[in-house]
Amino acid sequence: MTEEITAIVRYVHMWSLLGWYDIKHRYNRSLIGPFWITISTGVMVASIGMMFSKIFRTQAGELLPHFAIGQVVWLLISGQMTEACAMFVQSQALLKQVPVPLSVHAFRKLWYNFILFLHNFLIVILVSALYGKRFSLQSLYFFPGLALILALLFFLSMILGIICTRFRDITQIVGVFLQLVYFFTPIFWMKKVLPEKYAWVTDLNPFYHMIELVRCPLLGASPDAEHWLYMMLYIMLAAALAFYLTKAYRHRVVYWL
Repeated sequence: MTEEITAIVRYVHMWSLLGWYDIKHRYNRSLIGPFWITISTGVMVASIGMMFSKIFRTQAGELLPHFAIGQVVWLLISGQMTEACAMFVQSQALLKQVPVPLSVHAFRKLWYNFILFLHNFLIVILVSALYGKRFSLQSLYFFPGLALILALLFFLSMILGIICTRFRDITQIVGVFLQLVYFFTPIFWMKKVLPEKYAWVTDLNPFYHMIELVRCPLLGASPDAEHWLYMMLYIMLAAALAFYLTKAYRHRVVYWL
């Protein structure tokens, strides 16, 4: 697995170039390219945010920034996990011809989804400016929080990529799982509306802690210590499993394609 980690630096030119190629290929002949996702996400945040602010009897100025940040981070997480399931299958021609570490393909997808995240982040800036959410020193926690999310997504991508290449049905299970988790994660609703006896729904939800590491700083608050602790625990568990699967099965991936 050490080779897989160092390959991120040694092959930076490859995965970064392929990630840009994926963006250009997806939006070929499109007038505004990835900004279509930004526009659709912005419309969704505005419409659903205004509707649920009435349903939950919450001020739009409180719910919309909360929802905007949560939705943008969720698109990064769900997009990466979904595409990680098929990343080796989609890159099988390259895998069969060029002997590069599997991590190169994982970072190709991570870079691709990070570019889309940066486009969608314009929505967060717009909503924050609209409702007077000013950036402060607390906002600097955003950067280590985002770094931890990207690290966790990398290890999860390695895990999902190997397992889903061997067992293709897992891809469908992951898709259904992400759809269900979306509604159990405080993205378009706020944790304070949850009765105390159901607090475990968020406390045991890894996606909640991932999102809060980014959302709290952007809303002017410091993330709770439990969010950092849970994230470090998730990263260690994911890294251990990724190390095991990569060491045991990285040479078999090509034969499963």
